[in-house]
Amino acid sequence: MILGLTGAFGGGKSTVLHYFEEKGWYTFDADAACHKLYDAAIPELIDKVKELFGNSAVRPDNTIDRGVIAQAAFAHPEKMKLLTGTLYPLLTKNMIDTIARCRSGKRHGIFELPLLYEGGFENHFDAVLALWTDPELRKLRLRNRNYSADDMAKRDARQLPPEEKLERADFAVINNGSPEMLFEQLDKLIELLKNK
Repeated sequence: MILGLTGAFGGGKSTVLHYFEEKGWYTFDADAACHKLYDAAIPELIDKVKELFGNSAVRPDNTIDRGVIAQAAFAHPEKMKLLTGTLYPLLTKNMIDTIARCRSGKRHGIFELPLLYEGGFENHFDAVLALWTDPELRKLRLRNRNYSADDMAKRDARQLPPEEKLERADFAVINNGSPEMLFEQLDKLIELLKNK
């Protein structure tokens, strides 16, 4: 079973990913994979970043300054869209290669992509799991992690509404309670999926 995982910022996707890892699943974090691509000195990606954001966005060691990219994501969404035109094919190849390794090794895998539907990645998975958390609870959790309401609003604006992700997904988990309540739902889902 190759499962895609998506949901809103601050909803608990990393917790879900870690739990699946503890249960023996292979895990893939798209944000971490993108960070590795930024650090890999890939000529086409470096050229695109320089074209869009200037030479200062690339460090002397040919790694891309993720801080510059993070600021640009909100300040220049049109430029970020152009960057994803170069970044997403590299991410997709990485992901497809990883899925192939999971399948050949007969391993279950879960792939976390916050922009799974927005990036058109859903067809790479056997099923999609959407994680949903009450918006007020997400705000509280994010404030406790020193994110502002403005940070959350900007990130939410780049994504489909969480309710739409929930409707489109094959499976849903609600993360409004304790970690134990979340893990209980995940145990039931893992049991359901283990023979698929």
